[in-house]
Amino acid sequence: MSESAQSSSGTRRRWLGPAEAMIAPVAVAFIVAVAVAVGVMGWWSIRAERTAVVAARTAHIVSTSQLLADSVHSMLASGDVSGVRRLIAGSGQHNGIEVCRVELPNGSVLADKETANNTVDQLPDSWPGGDSTGEAIQLFDENILTLIYPIQVPGRGIVTLRIEALAGGAQQITDSTIVVVAAVAGLTLILVVLLYRPTKSRVIPFALIREALLSVQRGEADPEALKVSDSLGPEARVWNQLVGKQEQREHQELLDRALESVASQKSGPGSFGLIGDALWQGIVLIGEDMRISYANGAAAVLLKSSREAMVGNEAAGVFDDSVVSVLQEVSRGTDSRRRTVESGQDNEGHGEALRFSIRATGDSQNKTALVVIEDSTQQRVAEVSRRNFVAQVAHELRTPLTNISLNVEAAVDDGEEDPELRGRCLNVITQETQRLTQLVNDMLSVSEIEAGSMSLRQDDIRLADVFADLQADFRQQAKEKEVGLIFDLPPKMPVIQGDRDKLAISLHNLLGNAIKYSPAGGEVTVSISAEAGRLTVAFKDKGIGIEKEELERVFDRFYRANDSRVSQITGTGLGLPIAREIVRRHGGEIEADSTLNKGSTFTINLPYKPEAA
Repeated sequence: MSESAQSSSGTRRRWLGPAEAMIAPVAVAFIVAVAVAVGVMGWWSIRAERTAVVAARTAHIVSTSQLLADSVHSMLASGDVSGVRRLIAGSGQHNGIEVCRVELPNGSVLADKETANNTVDQLPDSWPGGDSTGEAIQLFDENILTLIYPIQVPGRGIVTLRIEALAGGAQQITDSTIVVVAAVAGLTLILVVLLYRPTKSRVIPFALIREALLSVQRGEADPEALKVSDSLGPEARVWNQLVGKQEQREHQELLDRALESVASQKSGPGSFGLIGDALWQGIVLIGEDMRISYANGAAAVLLKSSREAMVGNEAAGVFDDSVVSVLQEVSRGTDSRRRTVESGQDNEGHGEALRFSIRATGDSQNKTALVVIEDSTQQRVAEVSRRNFVAQVAHELRTPLTNISLNVEAAVDDGEEDPELRGRCLNVITQETQRLTQLVNDMLSVSEIEAGSMSLRQDDIRLADVFADLQADFRQQAKEKEVGLIFDLPPKMPVIQGDRDKLAISLHNLLGNAIKYSPAGGEVTVSISAEAGRLTVAFKDKGIGIEKEELERVFDRFYRANDSRVSQITGTGLGLPIAREIVRRHGGEIEADSTLNKGSTFTINLPYKPEAA
């Protein structure tokens, strides 16, 4: 990896890794605590509702049974056995009554809910046995309530009315309970997201400062690589001031050594040139007449010139007007401060960027300006990428959070009266939550890649199952966008070795991009071929296409094409880089071919061992 790539990689790692590592345990603990609280609340609500239902049901059964016992007593007193049997048989219409019968003391059944169980046709004149206390007996076993009523038949004896009914059973959660629990869970998710960002914003400065200190321990010497954004708060600004002061001291030490070498007669005429050529920064000395008196090799390389063409010539012919203006002030002695000028790159990060640090040297009789030149291209590119990424992620988060908030309010306000509206709201909340989860997973994947901690779990991957899931996941999305989705799959697909979850991420990212950048009425085709130990998966769309010069850059992290149509489509620029990194870790590669306004084809070439099947 080149030094510029390492610098860019280190900058992104300071933005993504440390802050997440410090705040993640706290966030996870908070989410677990909230999840437990919501679960306890839901359990308590369901239990309370079930208890209330059981109590009401029991009271109803007791009331109904008492009325039934009084009616049986009246009918038997008048000898109306057929009336008793009709009454008992009709008890089956009462929901939940499982057993209802009138028994004699010897076990004979006078009347039963099931008429086939009747064993006595007529009421005997008298019978022995029975014990009448005048009080009903209640027995409760799990969900079965048993009521036993002794009934005195005048002049004959005692009969028993036995009733068994379901008092509770497995009660289903009512719609209102579901809405309440779902609303609390949704509001809790929103609260977690809203609290996470300000908490993270307070942790980020300390995390980045810690990462900078660790970089110093690893040998990082570039002050610009140790600075953090001033927008992160007072801690970041104080840290940058300390780094700036250290940078000033290093420049002053460099200047002092240079002046000592120039002034020393014992060191020989070539000693300063040797020191200057050993430096990686460009060094230029300019006299009061605005002519260059010295330039080291690094300065010639950075300014794309040669020392012979620079030394003795006027500074105006070598430097930009902004640098020359400062040099004139310094050479005239009107400004003794160290001045810094950035040149050579626009606000979008295009072109090479140079940083010129200018300071007056010498005495009042011999005024000289020292110019230290540094290549700040990668720092500027990293800053522009960071700024664009933060803006894009903020936009990506704002949309699903707004949709979740609006649908939670609609479900809470009107969902109880309109179950269909509530269902739609819950579907939207689920979709937007999945969208947030995908964004977070992409950021975590990038963090793993940057930290070099992404690991693969080797196992058998049944491609038939993987592509069946892929087709199910994107069928509705393609239908909603009116994009035709075609899977050209062979009847038998091989079993390969690799990490199923990681490869699924690559396939999802590629197919998701193909659908996302296809207009309504377009078509996306997924095809597979396997031969000679190589698996090829192609995603072909008829979308907007990509310019040839931008085709390779789409695999850069956070990069999005300059096409105005791309800016109207949501995305973070992370899908393709993550997909390529996963495929490469499996020993394969992703190739891209595209024609502007005609479509693109992204092809995964992956080696596999046929015997794995």
